[in-house]
Amino acid sequence: MLTLQIFGIFFIIVLAGIPLYFGLIATTAGIVYFKDLPYQLDSLLLNLIAGVEPFILIAVPLFIFAGELLSRGGVGKRIVAFANVLFGWMPGGMGVVTIVSCLLFGGVSGSAIADTAAIGSLVAPTMKQKGYHPDFTAALLSVAGTLALLMPLSIPFLVFAFISGASMRILSMSGVIPGLICAAALAIVCIRYGKKTGCDNGSEKASLAEIWAVTKDAGPALLMPVIIVGGIWTGVFTPTEAAAVAVVYGLVVSLFLYKDLKPRDLPAIALKAFQTSASVLLVIGATGVLSWLLTAEMVATEMAEWIRTGACPEFCV
Repeated sequence: MLTLQIFGIFFIIVLAGIPLYFGLIATTAGIVYFKDLPYQLDSLLLNLIAGVEPFILIAVPLFIFAGELLSRGGVGKRIVAFANVLFGWMPGGMGVVTIVSCLLFGGVSGSAIADTAAIGSLVAPTMKQKGYHPDFTAALLSVAGTLALLMPLSIPFLVFAFISGASMRILSMSGVIPGLICAAALAIVCIRYGKKTGCDNGSEKASLAEIWAVTKDAGPALLMPVIIVGGIWTGVFTPTEAAAVAVVYGLVVSLFLYKDLKPRDLPAIALKAFQTSASVLLVIGATGVLSWLLTAEMVATEMAEWIRTGACPEFCV
């Protein structure tokens, strides 16, 4: 059965530790070659290129560049300071601060990698000083960083909207409530950990003056997702245009408002964003290649027929 062969080969290649991009291409090329299917291998390259041609995918490198700008431009430390004033007094407070910071920064970057790197570099030393176990710190950052994937500027949401034809306007808000629920559940774990181990019993609550000071300082960073999501939601600009707005806003905030970045820092940031974007777009293109083969060989129809006649005969008619 071609379906089982395709997925079997793919999972074997991936479990062998081969990068996902090469796994997708190798699976497609291997099936075409060894099954002697009537397709030219040149078709793989053409479908790879076609997979990354759509105009909407310009938003992916732009959002990644905006996330890099903000993570290097002082936004992360201001968000951590904002979360620390609001939640640092709680038992397990530094863990809760980590979660809230990842949630807020995720609304700015849309990338789990940028989220974990930017916030982790700021909170990990403090968590170590307070006595958090390194394993707990690493696990918390790994999970909390993925909250960025549920926030309105989520890059996976953008890719899914392109592939499926779903509305980015609706998707941009669909992950907010799940993200808040996940953040609340993680916060409960941190509070229990702080009480159980005694490593972080909290501190005194901040004064209103302190809260206002950090809120004012972090305000421009926190305003970015409001502008971007609001623009998409109201139809003022498309997701691709929103990505360009995010880059311009990130440049203004990082270079002229916070002044934590210098113009000479931009080439290195652009290179890092390019490397990350290339990885994402290569996987999207390779996925398009395998999707082409699945469509050409009518694998979906074959699977539906297999399920109807063999997998569940007593329930399917």
